[in-house]
Amino acid sequence: MNNKKNETIGLLVTMKAKPGKEQDVKNFLLGGLGLVNQEPQTVSWFAFQVDKNTFGIYDTFEVEEGREAHLTGEVAKALLANANELLENFNPSTDIQTIDVLASNHKSGLQNKGLLVIMKSKGTKTTDVENFLNVGKQLVSDETKTLSWYAIKIDVTTYAIFDTFTDDSGRDAHLTGKVTAGLMENAPVLLDGFEASAIQKIDILASK
Repeated sequence: MNNKKNETIGLLVTMKAKPGKEQDVKNFLLGGLGLVNQEPQTVSWFAFQVDKNTFGIYDTFEVEEGREAHLTGEVAKALLANANELLENFNPSTDIQTIDVLASNHKSGLQNKGLLVIMKSKGTKTTDVENFLNVGKQLVSDETKTLSWYAIKIDVTTYAIFDTFTDDSGRDAHLTGKVTAGLMENAPVLLDGFEASAIQKIDILASK
């Protein structure tokens, strides 16, 4: 990943493997890295696993042209070609979500573990949520083991945090750090029905 590039937009893709197809989906995602490495306008690309049969892709771009090139590229074509065989009820119109990158913070290191936190703002609190996320960018600067940290906007009231670490110790340090503490403290005021279970631990399978 080229940290000097200005990541402004992205994609968040979630998918469930059909029973018995979990390893095939994992292999598909691992194979996608080589294809994505040939996409100069794809700034970052993460393939991840949430649980036994839930997988995802998160990627970022500088401009819409790059995102469109990826959506018409080899990884997207292969995903759609294999979806019926490998995935449970995959719907490209809802499972491939376009997102805006509100803030990001990067450090070098091997990215093996991660977190995905999806949250819904209370209707009148979107500006406050975005302000909180921008403060979070500064706070994670002090977390030496937090390697990639993204605050993203999925739709008018839906936001997410996606971050990566080398190992469990880095992830645990983040989970007991200032950003997580601030999230839990402000959730009752800013977020609609937020529970700690929304903080999902993920494994990073491959990354650019």
